[in-house]
Parts: sequence; C-alpha cells; structure tokens
Amino acid sequence: MSLGQLERPLVFAVIPLVVESDSTMLNNQSKTQLTNGTLIVYGGLALPLAIAELPIILYLPAFYAKEVGLSIGMVGLVFLLARLWDGISDPIIGTLSDRTASRFGRRKPWIAAGTPIFMAAAWCLCNPPAKVELSYLFLWAILFYTAQTIIKIPYWSWGAELSANYEERSKVTGFRESGGMIGNLIVAAAPLLLLPSDAPVRDVLLLISILLVVLIPITAVPLTIVIKDHSPIARSRLNVIKVFKDLWQNGPMKRFLMAVGCLYISLGVINSIAIFLIDIGFGLPGAFFSLFFTQYVIAILVAPLLVRLASRVGKHVVLAGAIALLILASLAAFLFPMGNYLLISAFMCVLGVVFSCLLILPASILADIVDYDTARSGEERTGIYMAALNLVFKLGLALGVGVAYGFLDIIGFDAAAATHTAYDVLVIRITFSGINSVLLIPAILILWKFPITKKVQQELRQKIRINAKNSKRDPKSNFTQLSTKPMATPLLPDNG
Repeated sequence: MSLGQLERPLVFAVIPLVVESDSTMLNNQSKTQLTNGTLIVYGGLALPLAIAELPIILYLPAFYAKEVGLSIGMVGLVFLLARLWDGISDPIIGTLSDRTASRFGRRKPWIAAGTPIFMAAAWCLCNPPAKVELSYLFLWAILFYTAQTIIKIPYWSWGAELSANYEERSKVTGFRESGGMIGNLIVAAAPLLLLPSDAPVRDVLLLISILLVVLIPITAVPLTIVIKDHSPIARSRLNVIKVFKDLWQNGPMKRFLMAVGCLYISLGVINSIAIFLIDIGFGLPGAFFSLFFTQYVIAILVAPLLVRLASRVGKHVVLAGAIALLILASLAAFLFPMGNYLLISAFMCVLGVVFSCLLILPASILADIVDYDTARSGEERTGIYMAALNLVFKLGLALGVGVAYGFLDIIGFDAAAATHTAYDVLVIRITFSGINSVLLIPAILILWKFPITKKVQQELRQKIRINAKNSKRDPKSNFTQLSTKPMATPLLPDNG
C-alpha cells in the first residue's frame, strides 16, 4: 500500500532558441516531439533507482540491528543523520547542476560521476562483512545518499528539460514513474520467485544488489548516449540569497509547496501504518505484499490514461480529483468488514489509480512553475526548484511518520502485542481515515484554483522565446525586460 513510499519528484522546461511568429510558436507547443523509444530510454534509469530505494526503507535498518548486531539506537541515529545530510545536499547539487557548463551538457556529467559511486555504496551497504563497526554503516550510508542525490536531481531536471509542451511533460513523467513502479514490482517479486520463503535478509539484500549492479549500467549508458542534454538560454548565476528570495517570492511555487506538503505528510502517515492497516486494521495478516503488488500493477496500467486526462482537463484539476478520491476511499475504508480480501483488493486498485496521479502530476506541474520563474528572472533554475520540491517530499514523509506514530503512542497502541483487540483495529482505522482526511482537504482547495493553466503556460513559453531571441541579438540586455509585447494573460502576481 505504500502510497508515495519512494520519494519521487519533478519535471521542467526546455527553452528553444528558434523564434517564429507568435501563432507558429503556440501551434508548435501543441505538437509532441518525443518518441516512445526516447521516453523509454529516459525512463529506464528510474527502474534501478527505485530498486535501490526500497531496501533502505524496508530492510537495511532492521538488518544492521538484528543480523549484523549493531545497536538499534545507533543504527537509527546513523540513518537519521544520513537523511539530514540528504536534505542539505539537495539544494547544493541542484544549484551546481544548474551552473554546470560542459560540452556534454549540464546534467550528463553529474549522472556519469554519481553512477559508479552509487553502485559501490549500494553494494557495500547491502553486503557488509560479517563483523563491521558503526563507522562502516555511517560511511556507506552517507556515500549512498550523496550519490543518489548526484544522480536524481540532475536526472529529474533533465527530464523536465526534454519538452516545453504542457501535455508532453506529463508523458515524460509518466514514463519515468512507470519505470520506477516496475522497479518496485521487481524488488518485491524477485525474493519471492528466486529465494526460499525462509531466506535470511542478507540473501535478499545480495539479490537486490546484484540486480542493481546489472541494471544501472544497462539503463544509464543508453541514457547518456541517446538523450540530448539541452543548453540553457541563460545560465543560473551563483547568488544563493537571490535564488532563495526568488523562490520565496514565486507565488505559484509557494501555493504548490503548501499543497504538496499537506499531501506528503498524509502519504507519510499511510506509509508508516500500511502494514498495521492490512494486518490489524483489515484483519489480513500476510497479505501485504500481494496487495502491494496489485496496487503497483494498477498504477502502471492507468498511467497513460491519466496523462491523457490531465492534458484534456488540466493537471491541477486531475491531481485535486485524485486527492478527493483518496479521501473518499479512506473514509469508506473505515467501514470495511474484517478479513474481506476481495474488497480490500478493490480498495487497493483505487489507491493504485490515486498513486499513479500522485507520482506523475506534481513533477509535471512543477515544470510549468519553472517556466514562470524563467519568464520573470531570465534564468533556468530547474535543479534548485526540483531540489526544493524534493526536500518538501522528504520532510512531508518524515513528518507523516511522526504524526502517525505520535498519535498511536498517545492513545496507547502497542505494535508488539501478541494479540490485538477491537480497540486496536479502531485506532488504526482512525489514524488512516481521520488524519488523512484532515490533511488532504487543504491540498484540494489549494490545487483546484492553481493559476498556471495550459493557456497561461503557453503564454509563458511565448514570452521566454521572445526574450531568448532578443537576448541573443543583444547579449548585454536584461532578459526579463526584453519582451515588450504584452501577454494575453499577464504574468501572475507574486502572491500566486
């Protein structure tokens, strides 16, 4: 059931320098240019990245505490410190990636540099020697999260820059997130298919690390060879104070982050109690992985349909609708009878549809917000915007765990109890249904009136193209002051 379990973010804007007549520009924006083959190559890397994330969440903390024999408190502290560093490194890598200038592009060098470090760190984390000290775990955990950031931030920023088309951006994220969901299915199914049911966690981690060592080169090498890394129209200037000031003054970005924050706190609640909900709340012990598999299969199958729907009625409308569906499903789940596997399977299918929306659409919406920033500032700062959203993802998921477990602790829920009472069933269902609904309602209200629609995004792209053309003619001019032709829809106010 792990809605949003793996942190996924974002997509952004490519700025062509060729400027045509206004009508031609808008017509070109309605055309798709990326082939399915190109999108498959781009989305391929998401598969091993997803495979690498799941062991961190499901296996490694317990493995190092139980099978390796390290102090459970110190293991928890190591992973906490690693996550804190992970949050700090996001804006650093985002800013440096935006400013990178090489003949290979802005994003490729970072992915090429991070890939071998990522492979080595993942292998060493999953396959420690028989006797290790805490310093071993700390070193490889820090290197793992650092390498992951070095790859992910440029990778998602690069995806945003593959297309300036409103509809096609959702298609890009759809292929990428489908790759990630397939990776999750592989990592969930491989131990069941290839290992005995009583296999130790060390054997499971060895299998996962072998998959990573094989799949990362297979997906990363074609990505760096086949996919073009576009040059920016104007390189981001290294002014940290100005960057964060501009982020704060970007009204649509603030509104979007507030909605995403509420959404991901809710997902953190769902993730943290998912097994409790299935085993105790629904009375289906041992059914978690089969239901988890069902959810991901549905999420993959509906992804193309959701991309088309978002293109037709608007990304923010579909995302708000998916959140509303999640609220309705959560409230209905409060009344489900115990032990009804077929009913819970249908419920998981609904969550699969919601999950697919939540993975695909936020990244595509953020790409349009980056267009707004580029039209205002004249700089392409995809990396730092992606880093900001990724940080909100992580904080939201972490806060959700704190909210759920804090609530359960206050009301006296004992997860380690040998048997669970009707009261335990009630408090688990209240945590899932009640807390989620309270958190998700503000997200719907914010997203429903989100100001960057398809029409506004097209006009932002038109302004960016005109300014890029004039800037090319007069390199000393101020990019943001160049376009004298007013937009049909004026730039949005900074209050969003």
